[in-house]
Amino acid sequence: MLVLGVDPGFGRTGLGVVRIEGSKMIHVWHSCIETDVHEDFACRLQAIRSVLDQVVKEYQPEVAVVEKLFFQTNVSTAINVGMARGVVLLVLADANLPVVELTPNEVKQSVAGYGSADKKQMQAMVTRLLNLKSVPKPDDAADALAIAMAGGQVFLTQKRLASNR
Repeated sequence: MLVLGVDPGFGRTGLGVVRIEGSKMIHVWHSCIETDVHEDFACRLQAIRSVLDQVVKEYQPEVAVVEKLFFQTNVSTAINVGMARGVVLLVLADANLPVVELTPNEVKQSVAGYGSADKKQMQAMVTRLLNLKSVPKPDDAADALAIAMAGGQVFLTQKRLASNR
């Protein structure tokens, strides 16, 4: 099963694709959409939409996993990230992809076994679990891979439970 993980943001949106085969997780691809701070905000959202749409068409994932917006102290940042997240969800809905949404703590708990794991711990676990030679860069892409790994497991569990009914 191919899983797309998305770490939404308006400056940088992390993307990661993993293949889950039984209990094995395989790195397929990762990248980051970086928008120009000098561009109009609407153009930045268009860039996110266009790149994500291409990624969905190219990799054809079975499920997408998106990180939920967590509490932010800066309201304008939270609103902008929320708008970018809305664009992400719209692209995924247009592609008729099932979406799993997870909080940062749920991702950390799933991947590192500890809901308060720090960034370095998460990067080390992503590198180890995907058998990579180095930590995926930039950080947003590593986060997206972790999101894909955690959400892929949630999706498979939900699928198993539904088939047992």
